[in-house]
Amino acid sequence: MKKRLLIIGACAFIVVLAVGAVFALSTWGDVTRVSIDRDALVAGDRENDESRGDGNADDGPVAAPTRGDGLDVYLLVGSDSRDELDDTDGFGEFEGQRADVVMVLIRPNDGSRAALISLPRDLLVNDVCGTNKEHKLNDSLEGCESIMNGPTALTLTVEALIGQPIDHFALVDLAGFQEAVDAIGGYEICLERSVRDQKAQLELPAGCTQADGAETLAWLRSRSTQELTENGWQPVPGVSDLTRNERQRTFLLSMMGQLSDFGSPKDVADVAQVIAPFVTVDSELSLLGAVDLAWTLRGLSGGIIHELDIPVTDATTSAGAAVLIAQVDIAEMVDDYLAPETAGEATGAAPG
Repeated sequence: MKKRLLIIGACAFIVVLAVGAVFALSTWGDVTRVSIDRDALVAGDRENDESRGDGNADDGPVAAPTRGDGLDVYLLVGSDSRDELDDTDGFGEFEGQRADVVMVLIRPNDGSRAALISLPRDLLVNDVCGTNKEHKLNDSLEGCESIMNGPTALTLTVEALIGQPIDHFALVDLAGFQEAVDAIGGYEICLERSVRDQKAQLELPAGCTQADGAETLAWLRSRSTQELTENGWQPVPGVSDLTRNERQRTFLLSMMGQLSDFGSPKDVADVAQVIAPFVTVDSELSLLGAVDLAWTLRGLSGGIIHELDIPVTDATTSAGAAVLIAQVDIAEMVDDYLAPETAGEATGAAPG
């Protein structure tokens, strides 16, 4: 729910790839594959128990997704890895990847309306690495040292949150996000007043601007947006991480609309070739699976996917870190969406 909806690049990639698959089979080969290793959780638990002297580790395997459960569940992630950026000013510096945007697409196989869930990157979650501690959701993509990789740790964390097994994982990094916007000809941002954010390197005039990738990224990640008023530059009232999430959702809908309007498969394939080097998917996702997902994602532009909102409150950990606390049981919210006849009023999940 925070800066840089990099996941748009992942969604855009799959959509453009699907429509232009016949022209872009080589593009699919440029996508990085990663293993989602659920058995690593068992190994990690066993190692932690042995180090504590408990000897109570469960030797059984971790259950893989049940393919006959009537659902397709996709974890769509945007990372703020700096590895491919020539200029990291304004983004900070650290090694590796962190999950900047985390979204879950749930598609019932019976043709019911699909759901899209945005999980705030600062959501406080249990650490699946066996530390018996809590941390921010975005930290999960760092993995558990030698026990499990980042995509596996994030997948298991999200599964615990939503109460559903994840079928497939897709991630796009920051550089790919910028490339994607440039590849489709930019993104229109319309403003009543000129805005700026020096930390995000944002500067946009009043009116409508066809922003390039860098400008769009700055707009979506800005957390200290100022506007030019009669009294000079003033903070934009009410700007927060949730405000940025709304910007990101608007961008997502617009992006899907532009991609579905491409005139030819060749145009779509050209965009796919630009984005492919910045995308990582789980090793089980096939090209045909991506094609199938693509047609669902096209629905984002037509409003046929229901968005499940998670109410949150601000909190501070004992270590002084700012976090977000979910005000509903997310798994119950998902259950209410999937079984509307038993939905409780408290969850606030209005089935679509």
